Formats: sequence, structure tokens, C-alpha cells
Amino acid sequence: MIYYYIEKNGKIQLCDTDITKIKNTLAFMPDLAEEIILQTEDEILYRNDEFVFVKDIQDELLEEAKQECIKQINEQKEFAFKAGFYFNEIHFDCDDRAQIRLSAQLAIAQPETTIIWLDYDYQPVNFSYEEFVQMCAVATQVVSNIEFETATLLEQVQNAKTIEELNLVSIDFAKCLSL
Repeated sequence: MIYYYIEKNGKIQLCDTDITKIKNTLAFMPDLAEEIILQTEDEILYRNDEFVFVKDIQDELLEEAKQECIKQINEQKEFAFKAGFYFNEIHFDCDDRAQIRLSAQLAIAQPETTIIWLDYDYQPVNFSYEEFVQMCAVATQVVSNIEFETATLLEQVQNAKTIEELNLVSIDFAKCLSL
């Protein structure tokens, strides 16, 4: 794509991909009428109230894209925690509060007792001690999978050297929820 632009005092004053629009605009800007219309294949972006060459702000754009990607990863991580997990075809929570409750209940649970636990929809489920330990193990595995996937994704983001590399980061926590 060709970008047409007018530069004055080292700053791009006008820019468009249509030279006719530049020429028509110049008719209303006498202070730029004597300037030469330049052209380039380098992408020009209007940013922070000025035109800039994208190549001149690559690092800044990459850092902003990384921050947005990190935000998406964290949002998807929280969504994965909220989605919960299934044990014996019953849906359970695994968000932060559920993890704390599971740990506390596991610490005080006694063998040979029935443990009543609430499923995702707050319906009581009766567990033997062994079943409860197994359910806690599944919950721990799901949480670990989510945390490890988060760490892997964040590392990929930090290692990306270009926006194209960053766009290859695939945020998918669904695989963490199925065991």
C-alpha cells in the first residue's frame, strides 16, 4: 500500500492512501500548499494526535500488544477457574474460594466419614473420604494445569520479539479443564 503525506518541520502534517484526498485538503491549507506530496510504502499511523511511521514506534506498539495479551490471558485464566471441573460427572468449582474451602475440608476430613460437599449449583453431594480425596486431587490437577498454562503463555508473550510472533500465542484453557 502506498501512503501519501505532507511533511513540514520534520513532522507529518497530512497523510492518506488516496493522493486525491491529499490534494483536495491542501486547497484548504495554504500553509502547506507549497510542500511536496511525498509517498512511501512504510505504514503511517495516526496516534496520540500525530502521524507517525509504524517502524518508528514498533517497540511501543509491541509493548502495548503484550500488555493487552497479558490482560487477555489473565481474564481467560479467571474464566477457566470459574468454569470449574467435573468429577464423577458432577460439576464443581475451582476458583480461589473453592480451592481454600477444599484445602480446609481436606485438612479436617476423617477417614470413614461421609463428607457433604456442594457442587457448582450448590447442590449437596455425599462423598466417602476416599472419594473426597480423589475429587480434591482432580481439583488440584485442574488448578495446576491452569497455572502452568498461564505461566507458559506469559513466557511466550514475554519472548515475542514482534507483533506477528505475539499473534501466534494461542490462549486456550479448555484443555486444562479436561482430564
